[in-house]
Amino acid sequence: MTWTKTKLQFPLVDSSYDNQEILSCISTLLSGQLTMGQKVREFEKKFAEYCGSSYAAMVNSGSSANLLALSTLTNPVRNIHLKPGDKVAIPAVCWSTSLWPIVQMGLVPVLLDVDACTLNLSIDSLKKSLSRHELKAILMVHILGNSTELESLLDIVHEKGLILIEDTCESLGSTFKSKMLGTLGDFGTFSFYFSHHITTIEGGMVLAKTEEDFDLLKCLRTHGWSREQSNRAQLERENPHIDPRFLFINVGYNLRPMEIQAAFGLEQLKRLNIMNQHRRHNFQRIKDAFKKHSLWEEQLIFPTDSPHLKACWFGFPFLINPSAALNYKKFTRNLLDQGIDTRPIISGNMALQPAIKHFNVDLSMGPFPGAQAIHERGLYIGCHAKPLADSTVEELADAVLRSFKECI
Repeated sequence: MTWTKTKLQFPLVDSSYDNQEILSCISTLLSGQLTMGQKVREFEKKFAEYCGSSYAAMVNSGSSANLLALSTLTNPVRNIHLKPGDKVAIPAVCWSTSLWPIVQMGLVPVLLDVDACTLNLSIDSLKKSLSRHELKAILMVHILGNSTELESLLDIVHEKGLILIEDTCESLGSTFKSKMLGTLGDFGTFSFYFSHHITTIEGGMVLAKTEEDFDLLKCLRTHGWSREQSNRAQLERENPHIDPRFLFINVGYNLRPMEIQAAFGLEQLKRLNIMNQHRRHNFQRIKDAFKKHSLWEEQLIFPTDSPHLKACWFGFPFLINPSAALNYKKFTRNLLDQGIDTRPIISGNMALQPAIKHFNVDLSMGPFPGAQAIHERGLYIGCHAKPLADSTVEELADAVLRSFKECI
């Protein structure tokens, strides 16, 4: 393979779909049922079974999944619900729409530091925050396929009686003691955006453990309607003066997915295991190629899996060794010139984002040295769901390390 400066030879994302998804979408279009229907219900059922969860509600994006989970948790109909002003811990390295639903629901996000070795929530920071704040919940963002020290996290959740929401949008297929991430807390959210472990082009899912939460998820997802409720018949009997087709029992959004998205997802789900095997294999091969290269001098620091976690990496992340006087911007520009796409690790340090100052975000646990290290020295390259040629892996490592040398 010849690297060029006119085309991305190693993009962040490589398409994971094939003709079967296209044919399934065409068949769905020809069926005449385009809006949410039986395909969505089938995909929800099979996704829940795959993850080992009781219930799954599909939505139109991973961001909507986070919004819907937080809306359900704060809804007064829920037997145990969060109230305005309640504090929710969230790691300082996260996606914007992991954070904003906390604010949108009238809750107060408390940013916590991360461990730069795992890229994920620092348990020490969480423990310190519990001595200063009356936390009610934790929104655990599983970054790039990895997670925090989950044994410690789950012990804290149990001991303190906290609600746990897992943002698993980047970590579909990662497991903790053989349990899928996204099934450990009260809710698990997933994204099926084009670049993620499986794609429905856009789309997302919320996992829940109880029928109460599943009913609420479906109700709030679709206008506050009664149509998908387990006690629909009872609700209609209690409200005989209202047309049962348009009985609204709660607040609501329109976060519904389309049938073609579910058709796409059903085909993707069949190949998820093999695609995740390729991701894990590609990750290890890229890592080995760096370490075996003649120019390797530990210029890059690779993250480590948390204990008892089998990570399924979303990308190939690394931090620049702080001992290297590297021009970071020149380095990333140089890589792009050689056809290697890069991206910061999620938001970097979310505490630095300008939007933060306009809203009630608690920064009292700062400064955030782990998040800042990721912000200043972290980036990732692609880790694709298809096998990479040996020559591609070798030339990738060579190009990155030579670019590093040029940017010192």
